[in-house]
Amino acid sequence: MELETRLLEAFVTVHPTPAARALELMPTSDAAEVMTELATDVLASVLPSVAPVSAANTLQLVPIHTAVDVLSATRRDVGAAILRAMGPAPRSAIMESLSNEAGRALRSLLRYAEGSAGALLDPQVLPVPETSSVAEALERLRKDPSRTSYYVYVVTDDQKLVGVTNLRELMAARPEQHLRLVAVRQVASLPAGASSKAIVAHPAWARFHALPVVEADGRFLGVIRYEVMRQLERRLVETQLEDHGVRTAAALGELYGLGLRGLVGWAASALLGPSETEGDGR
Repeated sequence: MELETRLLEAFVTVHPTPAARALELMPTSDAAEVMTELATDVLASVLPSVAPVSAANTLQLVPIHTAVDVLSATRRDVGAAILRAMGPAPRSAIMESLSNEAGRALRSLLRYAEGSAGALLDPQVLPVPETSSVAEALERLRKDPSRTSYYVYVVTDDQKLVGVTNLRELMAARPEQHLRLVAVRQVASLPAGASSKAIVAHPAWARFHALPVVEADGRFLGVIRYEVMRQLERRLVETQLEDHGVRTAAALGELYGLGLRGLVGWAASALLGPSETEGDGR
C-alpha cells in the first residue's frame, strides 16, 4: 500500500492537471479517500487545478485536520475559492481550526466579492518598508524566501504602497542606499474591488508578470499573478462563447419562427385568396 501511495504522489506531482481531472471525475467519496492518502504538500500543489466546487465537496468528507492542513498549505486565493464553495457549517468548522496567520489571510480574502482582485490576490508576498536600506531589505527577503517574489513592493509604516523595484535592481544598488531612492514611485496597481474584466484588461500586463492590489486608501494587500490573470481570461472567453451560442440559437429560433409564419401565410393566401387572408378592410 505504501508503494501505491508513493507512485500516486509521484504521478500527481509530475502531472497535476490530469490528476485534477481524474479527481473531479471520481465519485466524491473515492476522491476524498485519495486526498486522505496524499501528503499535504502534494495535495496542496494539485488543488489549484481542481474546480473549487469539486475540491470543496471532497474536502468536506475528509477529516477536518486534513482539510485544515491542505488549505493552510495551498495558495490563499485557491483556499478562499474552495471555502466559498463549501456549505456554511463545514466552512465555519475549518475556519475555526485554522492557524491565526492562515485564518486571518483567508478571512481577508473572503471579505471581497467573488472574482474581484481582493478575492484573487496572493497575500503572502512580503512588502518592505521604504525606510529600510538595500542591505536590510535583502536580509529581510533572505529570511523569508517563501514570501519573496521577483518584484519588491515598498510600503510606508502604515503599509501604503509607494514604490516598486525588483531583485536585480536591488542587488545592483549600493547596500547603504534607502529603498525610497531605489524604488520606482509610479506603481501600476489594481484596486481591491476590480472586477475580472478590469483585471484582464489592465494594460500593465504587457510589462509585468504580477500586479499589486491595494485598498482604496492605498494600503498594500498582495499581488495578482500573471497565471491567475490568464485563468480569468480563459473563463471570460468561455463565458462569451457560451453567451454568443445562446444569442445565436435565439436568433435562429426567431428567424425560424418568422419563416414558418411567412410560409403559413403564403399557403393560406394561395388556398383562400388574398381578400380572405387580408380581411375585409374594416
